[in-house]
Amino acid sequence: MSRGHVFGLDLIRALAVAMVLFTHASFLFLPLSGDLAVFEPWWLPGQLGVELFFVLSGFLIGGILAEQAEAGDLDVRQFWIRRWLRTLPNYYLFLVLNLLLERYATGVWPQAWSYAVFWQNFAWPNPPFYPESWSLAIEEIFYLVAPLLIVLARGRLGRWMRPVPLIVLGILAFTAIRIGYVLHGNPDWDAGVRKVTLVRLDAIAYGVLAIVLVRRFRPGLRTSALIAACGLVGTALSVWICLAWARDTSFFARTFLFNLIPLSFAAFLPIAAHWKRCGLPRLAELAVTKLALWSYALYVSHLGLLRLLLGTFGWKGATPFECLGQALAFAALAIVLAALVYRLYERPLLQLRDAIAPKTAPAIA
Repeated sequence: MSRGHVFGLDLIRALAVAMVLFTHASFLFLPLSGDLAVFEPWWLPGQLGVELFFVLSGFLIGGILAEQAEAGDLDVRQFWIRRWLRTLPNYYLFLVLNLLLERYATGVWPQAWSYAVFWQNFAWPNPPFYPESWSLAIEEIFYLVAPLLIVLARGRLGRWMRPVPLIVLGILAFTAIRIGYVLHGNPDWDAGVRKVTLVRLDAIAYGVLAIVLVRRFRPGLRTSALIAACGLVGTALSVWICLAWARDTSFFARTFLFNLIPLSFAAFLPIAAHWKRCGLPRLAELAVTKLALWSYALYVSHLGLLRLLLGTFGWKGATPFECLGQALAFAALAIVLAALVYRLYERPLLQLRDAIAPKTAPAIA
């Protein structure tokens, strides 16, 4: 894979965070009906956006791990340092800010110790406090476990099982765990399954599988386009199931749909990796690259901003025009806030990370 950023992968990252932002901006239209069920279709872009983040994360981080493992210089400790310095500062910053916001709004401190160690949704629904943290818990536990599995695969296990079968075995194992979890507890689709770490780690594994296969077979543009077309069919089927089926009671939706969605999204990654240069108008390229650059800061900050606007400033539009104006203003403020967080807080810490634990191998992002 190439050095530096790849525009196609930046586009996927920007699209994912834009889908999440769109869904949460739609909450500002709730005063028009007051019925959450009416707006359920509007939640789907955000739900799929997070799934897209998972697969992309596996593709990027899996690429780093695979490249280092093949070069024989995989340093698990350095990998953890670089990942944690990339992800934990933003997470803990907004954990503290959400604690202060909750204290200001309710007058009591929430029980938040589990959030410090990403235990809040390990095998149970995520509590209502800091709700966006559920996906970050899945990511962090993946970062903790993935390099250890590679070390295991390079040892005795690797003598009889290659990386692709090992990844597939992991996906099947977590699928089996999810099936047992659903059969035992009969949870709902969203909070009960989608946001539970133990049954969702395979979502990231599909991205890892994609990068391993890309590195092994190096599909050309035509083959990648055919794979993406299959992914488009799978995505369309996933969207139809989400909109037409009763997901809270459907066994398939609560189990195998969480295989179909990431598998479909992973199919877009080979062709995205081919799109190295933009070729779009300069303004469009700038919007995509900046939104991708600020995506993590935007993800962890925008819901806190929304709660502040709703709870403190009373943003409740009385007409569709007022709600639309507030939704657009919220999206703009969220992007500006993310840009400031990146420039003033995230980027200096990334520079510190590169000084403490320099890269030992090139990566695609």
